[in-house]
Amino acid sequence: MKTLFLLATLSLALIAKTQDLGKPLTLKEPMNVGSVVSTPEPLVGKVVQVKGKVTEVCEMAGCWMALVDPETSQMLRVKVNDGEIVFPKEAIGKLAIAEGTLKKLVLTKEQTIARLKHEADEQGRKFDASKVTSGMTIFQISGTGARLLD
Repeated sequence: MKTLFLLATLSLALIAKTQDLGKPLTLKEPMNVGSVVSTPEPLVGKVVQVKGKVTEVCEMAGCWMALVDPETSQMLRVKVNDGEIVFPKEAIGKLAIAEGTLKKLVLTKEQTIARLKHEADEQGRKFDASKVTSGMTIFQISGTGARLLD
């Protein structure tokens, strides 16, 4: 009986270490963030699953999280529509697996300024628009589901 109780307790502890968000993950194995970031073009428009460390979460609505490859420090953002998934601030510092479609966003200089200003406002950082000299291209995942680990 003690063995059964111990197994049940350990099982609950393992379950508590993960948190599923959004739709269930469908792919079998995640890629590391660095693999996607280093050669994103062939993956654009495809469903990908990535694993990385959560370094930032949207402060206002939890509508995005930044995943970093611990080995290469490359970053990829997972973005959802407000309210679809709420990435908790407590996720920062944890490992996560996220799944969704990889998108390529080509922004004009004006769109880049607006985006960077919005991000700075969300994170409570200062922003100097005069330092933006051109547009930018962003690759991000349009997220459908995620699993927080640890």
